[in-house]
Amino acid sequence: MSLATAGAGGFSAGAGGGMVSMAHQANANAMARGAQANHQPPPGSGAFEGSGTAPPPTSAAALGADLLDKSQSLNLKQVRNVSHLPLVAVDLEDGQIGMFPAKPKNATGPTPFITSAVGTVRPVTLQSTETAHKTLRKYLSKDKGYDSIKTDALSKDGIGVTIPSPKQWLGVRRLKDVEPYIRDQFPTASEEESTAAIAEEKNSKKVGVTLVNGTLDGLSAPTGDDFDRVVYKVKLVESKKTLTVLPEEALAMQLAQAQHTVSRKVKPDDVEVDDYPLAVSVPAYACTDAGFEALLDATSGTGVIFQRSMAACTACLLPGKEPNPILDRINQIRTKKHKEHIQENPESTTYEYNPLLLLVGLTSTGIECTAVQLSEIQPECNTCLFGNFKVLTNVSYPSKDPESMVSKCIDEIQENLEIVAPEADGPVGMVVYGAKQAQTAIQEQLKVADLDTWKKVPVFTTKPDCVAVGTAILGGVSHGRISTLTEGKNKKPKAQLALRVQNVAPTAVGIRMNYYGGDPNKWTPVKILFDFDRRVPAGPYPMDFTAAECAAHRAAPSDKPLTEETIVEATKKFEGSKAIPEREAAALNFQVQIVQKYTRTGPWKKVSGYSRPLTKHNDDASEDAEETRVGCESAMLELSFDGRGVITSTLIGDGQTVVQATRSARNSALRYYLGMIFLVVFVGGFFVKSYVDEKIFDRDTERLLAYYKHVIPGSFQDGDVYNARYLVYKYKNKKAKLWKNLETKYGEPVLQTWEWPEEVETEGDSSEEEVDNLDDTPEPNTQENDREPDL
Repeated sequence: MSLATAGAGGFSAGAGGGMVSMAHQANANAMARGAQANHQPPPGSGAFEGSGTAPPPTSAAALGADLLDKSQSLNLKQVRNVSHLPLVAVDLEDGQIGMFPAKPKNATGPTPFITSAVGTVRPVTLQSTETAHKTLRKYLSKDKGYDSIKTDALSKDGIGVTIPSPKQWLGVRRLKDVEPYIRDQFPTASEEESTAAIAEEKNSKKVGVTLVNGTLDGLSAPTGDDFDRVVYKVKLVESKKTLTVLPEEALAMQLAQAQHTVSRKVKPDDVEVDDYPLAVSVPAYACTDAGFEALLDATSGTGVIFQRSMAACTACLLPGKEPNPILDRINQIRTKKHKEHIQENPESTTYEYNPLLLLVGLTSTGIECTAVQLSEIQPECNTCLFGNFKVLTNVSYPSKDPESMVSKCIDEIQENLEIVAPEADGPVGMVVYGAKQAQTAIQEQLKVADLDTWKKVPVFTTKPDCVAVGTAILGGVSHGRISTLTEGKNKKPKAQLALRVQNVAPTAVGIRMNYYGGDPNKWTPVKILFDFDRRVPAGPYPMDFTAAECAAHRAAPSDKPLTEETIVEATKKFEGSKAIPEREAAALNFQVQIVQKYTRTGPWKKVSGYSRPLTKHNDDASEDAEETRVGCESAMLELSFDGRGVITSTLIGDGQTVVQATRSARNSALRYYLGMIFLVVFVGGFFVKSYVDEKIFDRDTERLLAYYKHVIPGSFQDGDVYNARYLVYKYKNKKAKLWKNLETKYGEPVLQTWEWPEEVETEGDSSEEEVDNLDDTPEPNTQENDREPDL
């Protein structure tokens, strides 16, 4: 099958349009030659239209052997085990089936870039026979596989019991959570009937399918928690009981049907058909946490999931034998921008232009608009001419009349672009995708819409299989079957995925809290954690909860709730052992609810049941106790949001109860102060000892110098400070021996410095007062008299 792209001029006066087909060629080289022949590169920019002229070098396959898309939760073992199998791509909304070929064995180059739409998914219609009933029951209990369903249960002529649109009910907890216009399209039970599962089993005799409120196990009654699910009650034979079929189980049969469709095209009766890897695309408004969880279950946890807008963007940029009007338009604008750049910057040698595309898709249940910026031209890659898709903003709405929402979505896209990317130029084109009727409806709406500055932007249509083909390519990229070479560290070649998608959050995620045991009138306003157009994946976002803070909120007046400025002071009042009862009660009554907003103007919807992060199971409680949980002092909740819409929560805490935490805090404080006292005494003792030792050392040095001065004045030891310090240091632990040796050697005891008698004034001092001896009388010899007594 082929993908045709039509280029229509803008809706201004005199604008014309035409249809130009672009065929997928089985031979990649033929495709490249056709692209090269019909396109000329703009000056100074390098060719991107002839994208297949330079295939990657032979080492690209080897370097990219271990590549995979980690954002899709794939692991290397999974990818390697299915690399020899074709990849099955399914557009859930339109039912188109695409295929990406298996990776050739011992390949020295890239996987041949051959993509094609191979069929459509049909509704699951079961025969109304006992054999079909028995087979379906064993399939649901995992005793039999899809082969048995295909042989013994599926209707060959389309006559029987049909399970309607399982994709519409993926992850839905209760019937009332779905819009009335959707419920009216399906056979649903009333709220009273759907909760009476046992009565419905006994009294229902009509063959058919009914949607009811049920649970994951298909047996128990709904209780309003995460275990609840909307399920199909399928009765194939009047004499048999109804069988409970989850929407994801019904969808798994449709995906298995797609696998068998691909198998018939490439290898009939392939024994590994059930192992064919799956790639699924869904609209942005269906990217919810509950829906993705169910969709992953339908693919056995190994499928890769993409937004339809990214799949359509990938396929609409494929070059072909005939000119691609979208690439021509990009080339035209790029050439014009390049000339303007040269005129403004004559000396510039580099130029980069990242075109902006606007994609608009319509389904029977909603509409989505996405603004994507293209960058990183890759002339060596046939399938991915642009290596980077940067989503700037996304607007989507589920709607009963999606055609009427086109103008609103375009207006919101324009407003969002002014906020998130004010420097970006207008779109080079609008690409519409989906069924032919949907594309025609979009074009009609755009003709009457007030597009303002976008009035002259051309509109390009695509073939109905565009999304399926793009999904196949994205799946091939995720499994590392399409890669390119880039320059890594030390300028060595490094393999990378041929296409990197930078997505934004299509939904918003928030959290609300209740400090009064779930009182419906006392939930706090929703705190937004991840808003629309937030770059994803995002997180983890940590939130700390404490029992003291919860107690402070409970004690605050309802007309004066606590703010971030007052919460700190209010919390201090509930710390310590005196406030244990208040903290215990606050922890037991504290509840957290994660919520998600699917549309920008829609209501917040519960993602799961409420959680009690500040409680844990009390192992010491008796079986008859009213409260089997005990309050904890603190906990941390971390939330992450990936690019597929899945919310991941992690609760972190030591599990200490309020009493244990108080005792632990008291003991910690006691250990802290004792430790500080010990540290002060220990370190201070060293300082005191060092000070005392220094004083004693200086005192003994002075004592020894004084001894030498009095006992052997004028000797080398007299006044030799260094020698004295050395002797004091040498005998530091045996000073008594030093003093005794000195006394023995010189015959005089070693006195303290202050014990020596004061010195009589020496001869040198008297010479200053000497007078002239005028009578030449001999002076008396006073040397003997001036000497100090020898002690």
